[in-house]
Amino acid sequence: MNFRSVITGALSLAVALLCHPVGLGAESRGQHGDTETFVVDVAIDAHTLGLNNDPSAAGVPQRGTTFIVNGKIYPGGTIPSGVTSFDPSTAPGSIGTWICRGVFLADFVDIFVNGSAKVAFDTTQMFLFPDDTNALFTEGFEGNLGVTTHRTVTGGTGHFRRVLGTVKQETIGVNRNGAADGLFDLRFTITVETGD
Repeated sequence: MNFRSVITGALSLAVALLCHPVGLGAESRGQHGDTETFVVDVAIDAHTLGLNNDPSAAGVPQRGTTFIVNGKIYPGGTIPSGVTSFDPSTAPGSIGTWICRGVFLADFVDIFVNGSAKVAFDTTQMFLFPDDTNALFTEGFEGNLGVTTHRTVTGGTGHFRRVLGTVKQETIGVNRNGAADGLFDLRFTITVETGD
């Protein structure tokens, strides 16, 4: 596999905006096992959150509750840390769309109130650069606030087909989506194999 065509083709739509460009030349393409890393930020849009709650849970997510949520992808380092006024529904500079679907691995109270659940969700995440013709897919666990987790890159579509690798996911803050309703801001350090 020619990694230059995989990454350069997909990220040509966005790589100029990235703070950590991949920038691979044909001569730098390595043997199997060599890697390249790039970083993106994601602001989750609270208005897109859909929960499939157990009716007996009075609207509070329980272990087993499924969900789907969207966000906007930005070049790594774009979103400030902490509780911010960064609004993914209006902030300029997005280089794609992020979609996450998953299941709660613990009750809402254990995740967000008493913090006893360090691993909170099992999810599939889709990074669309900038649409579904060039998508990167990841699988894995997501942690509670302040917990860094590691995911796997399972492949993709378009220029990301056959790409494998790993992802470090960090929660960098909370956006305020216009008012008091916000969700998390995430930073993803994506490392993919560059060899044949």
